[in-house]
Amino acid sequence: MKILLIKAAYTRNYGQVVPPLGLLYISAALRRAGYNDIKLLHLDLARLPQARLQEEIAAFGPGLVGISAITAEALSMHSTAALVKKCAPGAFVAVGGPHPTGYPGDCLEDLNIDAAVLNEGEATVVELARAVESGSPLDGIAGLAWRSAGRQVLNPPRPFEEDLDRLPMPDWDLIDIPAYKDFIPHSPLLYSQPYMSVLTSRGCPYRCVYCHNIFGKKFRAHSPGRVLAEIGLLREKYKIRNFEFADDIFNLDRGRAAEILRGLAGKFKDIKLFFCNGLRADLLDRELARLLAAAGTKYASIAVETGSARLQEQVKKNLDLARLRAGAAALTDERIFVNGFFMMGFPGETAAELRATRRFLWSLPIHTCMISFCLAYAGTELGDSVPGDKRPSPGSDTGSYSSARDFVNCSDLPAGALVRAKWAANVGFYLLSPSRIYRIFRDLPFRNARVLALLFKKLLTRTVFLK
Repeated sequence: MKILLIKAAYTRNYGQVVPPLGLLYISAALRRAGYNDIKLLHLDLARLPQARLQEEIAAFGPGLVGISAITAEALSMHSTAALVKKCAPGAFVAVGGPHPTGYPGDCLEDLNIDAAVLNEGEATVVELARAVESGSPLDGIAGLAWRSAGRQVLNPPRPFEEDLDRLPMPDWDLIDIPAYKDFIPHSPLLYSQPYMSVLTSRGCPYRCVYCHNIFGKKFRAHSPGRVLAEIGLLREKYKIRNFEFADDIFNLDRGRAAEILRGLAGKFKDIKLFFCNGLRADLLDRELARLLAAAGTKYASIAVETGSARLQEQVKKNLDLARLRAGAAALTDERIFVNGFFMMGFPGETAAELRATRRFLWSLPIHTCMISFCLAYAGTELGDSVPGDKRPSPGSDTGSYSSARDFVNCSDLPAGALVRAKWAANVGFYLLSPSRIYRIFRDLPFRNARVLALLFKKLLTRTVFLK
């Protein structure tokens, strides 16, 4: 049976296109199960006209099609499912990823979609492929939502894989790795450089109310040996020297993190590491920061969200802000470029708390920041607690997380007040701190025209021409 995997396109793309790591894991699991005729289409990367996309689908002739989407890609998911049914009417169409997991009803209301894979998908997709190929019933497949006689059926959830080392390595042969350097990665300083994303752990025990539950709330991790083997294979076979860690919380197990970093520093002297998220700064210390630097870390993002102690508790982030400040300083003292994630627009947030977040942001020794608006997606504790009109839907989730336009405001403050607060925070952070501008240029891991142009564009869109 031929299997076509598709990464849906953003409703409005700002140039960010990253390797579809989830689909690479799915493909690897399918290959291990004996399915070798697999093709992947990344719509934002290929940018095929619709007529050409139809030709690609029809020429391949898939029996099973899997479409991965976040909510901002849901419109593309639906239109692509319709296209598949038109070009390959016999194909079984399954969807997966954050949007189907949070919004299974939206997916199954679409008669072009036959099933939704929920949460972690490797084992579920393999069982689904076998059932589709043999014509077997779907009611015994854990982790699957589907339709039976026009009725939506939600099968029991699938337990998460406890031993991640049992999973095969991602199917990197399925994509053109160098092509992604021409698009903005999650770590923007990697722009124009060949790189690959790696995921060394899944799940996070913290229960932030706005966060997804795709991988569950228990930390599960690859062994240090498996991580070193994966980095080594990417380095030798694919000549990759830049690695973007996409973990939710890489440093939760400090001993494991330290062992990985020591192993990387000892084995690979020519690599650079970029943590697009996944470093909890109040768990960092000077020794771990030194190990990060010794292993080649050039960029790290830390998620702060709010400078209000009350909101930290309310949204269950529960950061120790004093320890976070010390962790951020430990990173910057090692000349690691640090980006801070912040949010505005939490339900119940006050104007005074916005100002407190702004002051805390300005006081941190970090290089850059990204301020987004809190979005209450379905399937999160926050999304389940707000009225439906305060949750993003496929039709309303049309911007980026940080866009000042078209965001779905879940707070009690006017949208305009949030936009003005974000603008004021950015202006003070960048334009009123000459030393910060100096450190940005001092600590850049790459100095080329494309990165410099991207940084200048981000400065303008955050302080002058809000996008």
